[in-house]
Amino acid sequence: WRPQDRDQFVADLWPHAQQAAESLGVDARVLLAQAALETGWGQHVMQRRDGRSSHNLFGIKADGRWDGEQVSHRTVEYRHGVLQREQAAFRAYPTPAHSIADYADFIRGNPRYADALGNADPRRYATELQRAGYATDPAYARKIMNIFNSDEFQYAVAVAQSRQRLAATEAQEVSSVDTQPKQLLDTASARAGEG
Repeated sequence: WRPQDRDQFVADLWPHAQQAAESLGVDARVLLAQAALETGWGQHVMQRRDGRSSHNLFGIKADGRWDGEQVSHRTVEYRHGVLQREQAAFRAYPTPAHSIADYADFIRGNPRYADALGNADPRRYATELQRAGYATDPAYARKIMNIFNSDEFQYAVAVAQSRQRLAATEAQEVSSVDTQPKQLLDTASARAGEG
């Protein structure tokens, strides 16, 4: 998975972000903004040794609690205010959807993120993540919100929402058309039984 542009990045991840956001009690858009920051809009997702994507959209490291696949990657961390390059192990997933679901589990399962949960205000969610130590970058929350508030991001979300509504409408119309022949047959059978 490598989206062609920002619109595809948001459109592909939108339904999964909605599910994760619902379980966290937050705005789905802030999750997508965070994933956009972590991956450069899907263009810089960490790769496995064989070149396949790790699908790690949130930069979650593979610590002792993780028993799934891993990928080793160079990262930049702030240690005592000093920028340092380090090699670290990160979680790897079979699909982007698995990454988003694991992110929701990771946040819900860590008591240190309790103050982030249930924040409908995206700025507060991002701030609480940073305060709890999700990332070492002191400007992490601000960077998430810069993406969140950008015209490009808001447009991409509007397009994804519009496509979702259109698909739901089309599915409803198809479902309605599929049930009509059965209803007609039932009505015809009922009438035949009356005569």
